[in-house]
Formats: sequence, C-alpha cells, structure tokens
Amino acid sequence: MLEDIRIKVMKRLKKLEEEGKKWTEEYSPYSVDLYHDFRMIAQGCQVVANGDLGYEVVEGVDTHVVNLARKKCTCRTCDLTGIPCPHAIKALEHDKIEPLNEMHWWYTKEAYLLVYQPKIQPVRGEKFWKIDLSQAMQPPQIHKLVGRPKLKRVGKKDEARKREGLWSKSRKGLQMRCENCSVVGHSRRRCPLLPR
Repeated sequence: MLEDIRIKVMKRLKKLEEEGKKWTEEYSPYSVDLYHDFRMIAQGCQVVANGDLGYEVVEGVDTHVVNLARKKCTCRTCDLTGIPCPHAIKALEHDKIEPLNEMHWWYTKEAYLLVYQPKIQPVRGEKFWKIDLSQAMQPPQIHKLVGRPKLKRVGKKDEARKREGLWSKSRKGLQMRCENCSVVGHSRRRCPLLPR
C-alpha cells in the first residue's frame, strides 16, 4: 500500500508542476478569477479619502475603512485571502495604483513552482533492497500485565442473539418443560414427583 501511495504522490507532484508551468499569467488562475470578481464588485463602491492613507469605502449600506499603509480593511477579506478586497481595490484605484501588484506573493507562479520543486526519487524493486539484520525491526517484547489474567472473553450484551446456532440462543421468555414428568412450568431440578 505504501508503495502505491509513493507512486501516486510522485505522479501528482509531476502533474501539478506541469500545470503550473502552463500558467499564462504571473498569478494562479484561481486567484486571478477571484481578483476579477472583486474588481467587478468594486465598480459599485464609492470612496472617500482622508488625505492620508486612510479611506472610507461605501458599498451599498455598509461602510468599510481601508488603511493602505497597513494593508488592512475592516471586512478582513485581505487578511484571510491575501487578495485585495473590493474596498481595497477601490482605494488603490483612487490613488492610481495597480491593485493586481498588491496581491500576495504566495499566489505567484514562482511560489507555486517552488512548492513542487522537491521530488520523490524512484526506488528499486524489493528484490534489490539490502536488509541489514542488525537493523531489522523486531516485534515488541511481550510484557506480563498486572493482575490476574482473564480466562473468558468478555462478550457483548446482544451477542447471543446475533450468533447462529442452538447453543447461543437466549432462553429468555421460553417455557421450561420438565424432563421427568413432561409438564410445562418447571425443570427436572424442581420436579415435585422426584424424591428429595
């Protein structure tokens, strides 16, 4: 099973690296799509600047505060995703700064390819493995546990009903028939006809 996992991961790393090399833009396709969605939302926002790097951005009935110096917005989307939120995009456009350049570095093609740069090396077959007997793993030693050892296995509550076979069926609710007198209601041990 471990060999199958190793081969699967080796193929996956190669496939994902080849996908990353095919990117036409500097940033990942997912992040660029999200950025374009945010840019569409930003078109409906109004911005009011305070003359410094603080901005008040109105989106419908909500008002958000953007601080470009700290790269923070009160909606916290920038903090969570690393992609400028619609409010930050509107504030950056107000200062005539390209918002795409403010996207975090971890979405770049360079960062993506660095993740998949280390590879899993191929391994020869099990026939060629050198096993040193001094380093071979041995099973753990059996230690005697404290207390008296249990002789019977602990069964579950409904185990007798689950099993098949006459010996395991529950006798709860059954009428007992005496082997001596064949009368229902008592067993041979309590039979009144036997001498005491």
